[in-house]
Amino acid sequence: MKVKELRDTLSTFDGEMLVYVYWEEGADHQYFGIDDVATQTGTPVRLDNEKVTFEFGKDGPATWVCISISPE
Repeated sequence: MKVKELRDTLSTFDGEMLVYVYWEEGADHQYFGIDDVATQTGTPVRLDNEKVTFEFGKDGPATWVCISISPE
């Protein structure tokens, strides 16, 4: 999802609503509160299992918006 898509979607909700991240993995369901949103520079890396991760570093070629979360 890109910033514009996220912003457009969030703009349709009441500005006083809380936002949580919901993660479902098998039978486990977890909720996370959002602590911070900031840009980070680094290098996207594709793992052997085809998932993408991000190595933080000031000289990286990419800038991503990162959302910091903590378990609720």
